[in-house]
Amino acid sequence: MFFLLFLPLKSYSADDILRIITPADKTYIQGGQSIDVVSKVEKNALDTMQIFVDGKTVKTITGIKDKEYICLTIPVHPGLNQIMIAGVGADGFPHSGQVSVFVISPISARYNSPPDGYARYLFHSSSSVCFTCHQMDPTISDGRPAKPSDSSCYTCHKDVTNHKYVHGPTAVWACLMCHDPKAQPKYEVPSPAEKACEVCHKDQIDSWKKLNHQHGPFAMGMCTTCHSPHGSDWPFWTRKFPTDLCLSCHVGQTGDHIITFFDGTPHPIRGKPDPRHPGQELSCASCHSPHASNFKFQLFGDYRHPRHFCTQCHFKG
Repeated sequence: MFFLLFLPLKSYSADDILRIITPADKTYIQGGQSIDVVSKVEKNALDTMQIFVDGKTVKTITGIKDKEYICLTIPVHPGLNQIMIAGVGADGFPHSGQVSVFVISPISARYNSPPDGYARYLFHSSSSVCFTCHQMDPTISDGRPAKPSDSSCYTCHKDVTNHKYVHGPTAVWACLMCHDPKAQPKYEVPSPAEKACEVCHKDQIDSWKKLNHQHGPFAMGMCTTCHSPHGSDWPFWTRKFPTDLCLSCHVGQTGDHIITFFDGTPHPIRGKPDPRHPGQELSCASCHSPHASNFKFQLFGDYRHPRHFCTQCHFKG
């Protein structure tokens, strides 16, 4: 807040100069790494605006004197996010608006449900003012856009492709493969997420369901607990590095594996090459199937026969 620190304080209501239209205060979203924020600004009142999350600057916008609405996509984190927009008016005084948004994380016991009094944030069902400038209903080209900009979703949601690994439908902006414009709420995806995933991944899902030991999220069809439906910086669109992802739910674990070597050191679960998957780093998924297995603990083999199980990686050659 560097440009606000040395200015005289003056009390303004959020409606005088600047206010946040959406999201509403005390709302929550289901997962996600970003959120769309729409602000209304009195024309010629501000030239520069800063956006803060929990007091830290995430964006600075300049040249906004002639604008009435400012639409931004900002990063958020699991749990409570205090979002504030602020600027200095022509009168020399600071003006700001602030809302609290809770981000539910399906992989965190701490953040898997919103606080009391928080309502779900439904952008497409509550932001009729955006229809003034944006195409909020699907068009014919949204079925399979020839280029990203042909998608009516692109203008507001272009950040969803800013990842190392982008999910197939997202990469080609085929948003309607998963999001239903006729659903209530609008563009809602089927629940559980497996209903949307099985359209493309049915053979894999069916094969895993035949196995004896299934991972909890998979058994309940909660694919997006571990996989981001849009993109990720980790292979297979996982929300985190596999070991960190597992420890998000298995909070009783310290990160030291129960299996130890003869000298008492725990089996590594990161920081070493994976012998069974060349080119990848060792993780929980090196030995445990994240979906299902015919072996206990979802292992890739029978741990009761360590000579056979361990030698899959050790004592080769």
